[in-house]
Amino acid sequence: MRRRGHISFKTKLAATLCEMLTDDGTGKLVKIIPHEDAVKMTEDQVLSLFRFDHGLYHAQGGSDEFWNLTPMLIEEHNVKTRERDIPQMAKTRRIEKAQEGFRARLLAKDRGEPRPRSRWPKRKFGRKGA
Repeated sequence: MRRRGHISFKTKLAATLCEMLTDDGTGKLVKIIPHEDAVKMTEDQVLSLFRFDHGLYHAQGGSDEFWNLTPMLIEEHNVKTRERDIPQMAKTRRIEKAQEGFRARLLAKDRGEPRPRSRWPKRKFGRKGA
């Protein structure tokens, strides 16, 4: 009986990326790259079709560990980045900037500094019966 040779990590990764689990919870593998196409490709060509998406955004401290990365086809990854990730990160930055200004106003109040002038005009109340 002939012994099977060592299968490299790159080969195992390429094989895994060709067939990935579905999102429907059945645990079934789905062909991402058709077998006829995969046979004609090298491992490097298969790997070049994918990008690894961060679950917790890298820009916000997300790790490069395996548990925070999801392999996605490049176009799928580009669409997700453009339509969901970039707007979400911009919103987070806007909120953080607003909170920073709020905290600065609170700290100024605690230090006894004069309050900045309100941008809203004062309302004058009329007298009753006058």
